[in-house]
Amino acid sequence: MLIREMVQTLQGVYEITPDAGSAFFLRKEYLSLVDADRICAGAQFNDEETADILNAALIYSAEYAAMTYLARAEHCRTALTQKLIKKQIERKAIGPALDYLESVHYLDDERFAGAWIRTRSIDHAEGRIRLAAELAGRGVERNAAKKALDEFFSDHDEMEICRRAYRKSRIMKSDPDKIKASLVQKGFTIKEIDAVMKESEDSCR
Repeated sequence: MLIREMVQTLQGVYEITPDAGSAFFLRKEYLSLVDADRICAGAQFNDEETADILNAALIYSAEYAAMTYLARAEHCRTALTQKLIKKQIERKAIGPALDYLESVHYLDDERFAGAWIRTRSIDHAEGRIRLAAELAGRGVERNAAKKALDEFFSDHDEMEICRRAYRKSRIMKSDPDKIKASLVQKGFTIKEIDAVMKESEDSCR
């Protein structure tokens, strides 16, 4: 490959115009064999080096596609990977691109989990167990989910959330066993549920 023109468009990103074929973009961090300083107008590369340059361009295309999704909303890595696969981005390019986006904090499972929990809590009164299961079902990394849950419940009293869920359940159900089952399904522990139900019984005496 012979480089006819090279222009830096963003920090670490270059638009490369080869002597044959269409121009393409790459990020220098994605090069594993070629030194980025060697890429300039008039530079020539052998087949192995050319393959490295084209692979870096492929990874950058995955990064660009990922950023179009992240610009609209927070994503966890698993969900973003699935969207890129559906977009027919090559799998071998997705991993390195998302690794880079995580390294610069554009992609962050913990931040996604925190945002999701806060939004969810507006309309749902749910305990840690249910929220953890929901995050796992969305592919959020376990440690990231735990940190987000710890942060949320450091600011929100889970017993008070359980009380709110209990009050909602009593509107729909009168049987204590069915109320209890409903609260278990919402992710509260038996200990929390029993305490809330006992509070309610004591207040009615």
